[in-house]
Amino acid sequence: MKEYLASLNILSTSELNQIDAYIVKRTVEKAAVLLEENKVCRELMFVVSGVLRSYYWNYKGEQVTSCIAFDNEFMAAYPSFIQQQKSQETIHALQHTEIEAISFENLEKLYDSSMAWQKIGRKLVENQYVFMNQHFTEFQQQNGSHRYEYLLKNYSKQLNLIPQHYIASYLGISTRQLTRIRKSLL
Repeated sequence: MKEYLASLNILSTSELNQIDAYIVKRTVEKAAVLLEENKVCRELMFVVSGVLRSYYWNYKGEQVTSCIAFDNEFMAAYPSFIQQQKSQETIHALQHTEIEAISFENLEKLYDSSMAWQKIGRKLVENQYVFMNQHFTEFQQQNGSHRYEYLLKNYSKQLNLIPQHYIASYLGISTRQLTRIRKSLL
């Protein structure tokens, strides 16, 4: 997390070093649940290595994958985290995962400590908004094949670590459609 934050070129060295007191490093086993639906998301997680998945249940009672976070990406149930209200999502590990986490309270302390930390917070929210908007636009403008090709281009190594039904759910297609798309790209 620290390297990622340093790459934004916003914090001074001393400001960046403040985070050392607040980061909690954890190893999460495959299938471990980090956040349950109807619980408050109390921490922002950074994937050092591994894969995290968030999902919710739709009106048909089906699990829908809303986000997959790979190495060097953040994960949280953002509405729950920001508002400190119950989450509609569940977050779990798809494989053995190393994370660094910071609690909502400690992140607020950092924001209160300097304008630079507030700028970091704004930048993180802006980046998440852009990501979510791109994901939404992809769903509206591109078919499942194009969406899968994007994942393949950007996350080819990690895709082999994720069960196909989760990838299909994330792409908004059936497992059968994903199988056909994968065969057509061979």
